[in-house]
Amino acid sequence: MGKIEVDNEKKNVDRDASVISKRDIARGKVLVSVCAIIQGVEHGILWIYEGDLPYHRWWVMPGGYVKPDETIGQAVVREVKEETGINISAKRLLGVYEDFLSENDDPVHHSILAYETEVVGGRIVFSQEATAYKWLTLKEALGHSEIPDVFKRVLQNFGKGRERRFSLRKHF
Repeated sequence: MGKIEVDNEKKNVDRDASVISKRDIARGKVLVSVCAIIQGVEHGILWIYEGDLPYHRWWVMPGGYVKPDETIGQAVVREVKEETGINISAKRLLGVYEDFLSENDDPVHHSILAYETEVVGGRIVFSQEATAYKWLTLKEALGHSEIPDVFKRVLQNFGKGRERRFSLRKHF
C-alpha cells in the first residue's frame, strides 16, 4: 500500500489556483437550481409566469439558482421568498431533474433539485421574476402547453408519490 504525504504547513488554499483540472474543463455551463412544489387549497400547485431566463415566458414552479455560499435547502427557501413573497419550509427532496439548454450555441446542463414544501407564512406578491401566478391541478399542469417538460417530469414523480401514499391509507 502506498504512503500518502500530507502538508500540514499549508493552511490557506491558493486563491489563484483553479478548483477544476484543465482536463475536466468543457465548453458550456452547468447550472444548479431548486424548485418548490407549493400546494394550495384543493391540491392545486402554484405556478409563476417566469420573467427571467432560462424559462422566460413559461409557467414554472417557483425556484431559482443556488448561490455558491448557501445550502440547497437555504436556496429553495430564499428563491421562493424572492419570487413570491411566501415563506416556506422544505419538507422532502423529490429528486434531481435535468434539462439541456443552449446559450449562444454553447450547451447548458441545468440540474434542478425539486422539493415538496410547506407554506409557513407570507402572501403572494408579484416580482420581476414572477409577473403572474396561478394554481393548477396535477392534471391541468401536465396538459399545459406552456410548462417546460422538465417541470412536468417533476409533477409526474410527485403524482406517483401521492398515489402511493394515498393507496397505503386506503388499506390501513
